[in-house]
Amino acid sequence: MTARVPGNLPAEVTSFVGRRRELAEAGQLLRTARLLTLAGPGGIGKSRMARQIAVEARRSFPDGAWLVELADLANGEMAPSVIGSALGLFHTTTSPVTDLVEHFQGKQLLLIVDNCEHIVDSVAALLGTLLTSVPTLRILATSRQVLGVEGEVVLPVRPLSTPMPDRPIAAGSDAVTLFAERATTALPGFTVDEDNRALVTGICQRLDGVPLAIELAAARLRAYSLEDILRRLDDSLHVLVSTLRTAPERHRTLESTLDWSYRLCSSAEQILWARLSVFADGFTVDAAEEVCAGDSVPRHEVFDLIAGLVDKSIVSRDGEAHGREARLQMLGLLRGFGAERLRESGEERAVRLCHRNYFRALALRGSTDYFSPREFEWSRRVRREHANIRAAVEFCQTELHDFTAILEIAAPLQLYRVGASFVVEEHRWLNTALDHDVEASEIRARALAACSYAASLMGDGDEGEQRAIESGALAKQLGLEQVVADAACSIARASFFRGDSARTFELAREAAAICQEVGNAAGACDALYRAAVTAFGMGDHRASEYAEASLALATEHGSPFRIASGLWIAGLQDWRDGKQERATTRLREALTLYHSVGFLAGIAMCCEALAGAATSEGDYERAACLRGAADTRWRGSAAPFPQAVVRSLHTEPVDDAIHRALSETQYEAAFGRGAAFSVEETVEYAVAGRSQPSAPRAASTSEPVQLTRREAEVAELVARGLSNRDIAVKLVIAQRTAEGHVERILSKLGFRSRAQIAAWVTERGQTQK
Repeated sequence: MTARVPGNLPAEVTSFVGRRRELAEAGQLLRTARLLTLAGPGGIGKSRMARQIAVEARRSFPDGAWLVELADLANGEMAPSVIGSALGLFHTTTSPVTDLVEHFQGKQLLLIVDNCEHIVDSVAALLGTLLTSVPTLRILATSRQVLGVEGEVVLPVRPLSTPMPDRPIAAGSDAVTLFAERATTALPGFTVDEDNRALVTGICQRLDGVPLAIELAAARLRAYSLEDILRRLDDSLHVLVSTLRTAPERHRTLESTLDWSYRLCSSAEQILWARLSVFADGFTVDAAEEVCAGDSVPRHEVFDLIAGLVDKSIVSRDGEAHGREARLQMLGLLRGFGAERLRESGEERAVRLCHRNYFRALALRGSTDYFSPREFEWSRRVRREHANIRAAVEFCQTELHDFTAILEIAAPLQLYRVGASFVVEEHRWLNTALDHDVEASEIRARALAACSYAASLMGDGDEGEQRAIESGALAKQLGLEQVVADAACSIARASFFRGDSARTFELAREAAAICQEVGNAAGACDALYRAAVTAFGMGDHRASEYAEASLALATEHGSPFRIASGLWIAGLQDWRDGKQERATTRLREALTLYHSVGFLAGIAMCCEALAGAATSEGDYERAACLRGAADTRWRGSAAPFPQAVVRSLHTEPVDDAIHRALSETQYEAAFGRGAAFSVEETVEYAVAGRSQPSAPRAASTSEPVQLTRREAEVAELVARGLSNRDIAVKLVIAQRTAEGHVERILSKLGFRSRAQIAAWVTERGQTQK
């Protein structure tokens, strides 16, 4: 019979969902950290996670795991007595702290101190004393605010994983799993299926994966349908109310949970929280200082106030953002709460106007760095700030009716949009603003050229040419020679995407001459590139001359995107001329640059070209694999414009050669393997020249990895490019079962991706042959 472990951990009445990685990390940290603090905003699941950590770790503490709840404690001076009561102590001295120290001496126990934020100073002082007085003591704390105790290790508690917005399949989402499990309590028999999956996913995404919010929403199924809940969440969060009489007051409604955090902030922090709500999807400190400083919040205090909001789990650093400036963010629920406070303050219009002005100035600064080494950083910044740019444009349109400002924001940034997958939206902005702002002006002329660019990228050469002609005519009227040159390039570009090769070639040569005459280096480079691509498609030997001229100009000015474009067409011409080694080198360099600026279509273009190079070397399986990788990148690109054009240049004979060399089964296997590559795996495979992407192996053993017969079947189907759903249908099993097989295969082989499984299957098959 197993001995009972001392402690007072309560029996849980609901299951614990997800967070396996965080639990493992916390378990590791507790082995060395004396004080581990789970920090995060209200409702994020800190208390439940702390109890689960304690359950899993308590056998490592012979004297038990002891939970102390501090949420209802108004006076921090009473914390020692409350802890003593939870431990069942009878005070033997006049000092509760002394009693605790004496009780803990020589014991190996885990003390869990829950909800410390509202009495953080008193708790920090107490825990500091206990830790320095009792060397064997381990403490696990939960708090919305970091405690600030020496030796404290902070583990941020983040939202549960939600399905990606562009991937409605919810399998593997902890947020969806939690909703489904809690929904069965409110509505027995409830399951997530194909009919309701999108609604459940929408609810979880709307609630940012915050467990408390998800549980409150699931409970509302007693009275509402999924459609009702999602619709009401779009209007207000007041629908999220707990009917459980045992729920703590601060968790009865989402509003009360957020208000608890708000009251922990200083008045200046509260004001800044409200003002920061105007930022959509994150901000930098510089942006916050520009937009939010003002009455009651001096600019020089913004930096420290943000740090305070970070400590209180209102603002967090974006771990996905990399660059010279740290990027900060707020959960949507916290941002929404701040937005309500901003409206109540009467400052909303003024702060949003500051926000608009900041991003209009940003757009103008960005235009001056186009066609330079700095365009790479600007391209990344434009992608990062797209949600903020959209918010600024919408404010101009719906509140200010300032369509000139929309042109001032959208036209300069169009230069960076080719690699940012926002062409359709920006095209709509430009068209709407141009329809309203008809005054003859420089910004209108530039915006017409930008709109032409967007239309051409979307494949509408007719609109592209019409807008370019309008731009050129207005620019001539106003004496804007640089814009006249840009318009000439736009006309050539529109003709190119309409597929009129002979006309495009002549227009591009004319545009290059106009640009060179007025010193428009960016336009000249683009026109020379266009002439080179068109000449290549027509089999004209002058393609090499124009390709090298475009590449030289791009290299002179250090433009990463234009260098990539020049390398691509120059590499294609080298391949045609039989200069195989130089062609491959150039195409790989181009692919690396396209990857650096996030241009998926460029990656696809280079994979198509490298597939041609592979056929010239007789490596037909590699060529088919690269074709599969290109196909996936084309489908992932929001700019489908070049696919038909690029494929018309050279891929038909390449495809014919591959199909002649490989059987249909061989082709499908290789193509499927490439189609399963991630972007990073595609780049690694194409650039490194390996036969497969590198893959970490399972820990070395004397025995080879053994899959079960069913797992081997699943691995073969993964290698053929089948999805989990397709595998389930093929093997007549549940999709969840198929997902489990894939997860076990990944674990056994020590892999991270399906592409690595595919590579392993192929390699294994070749070895056995």
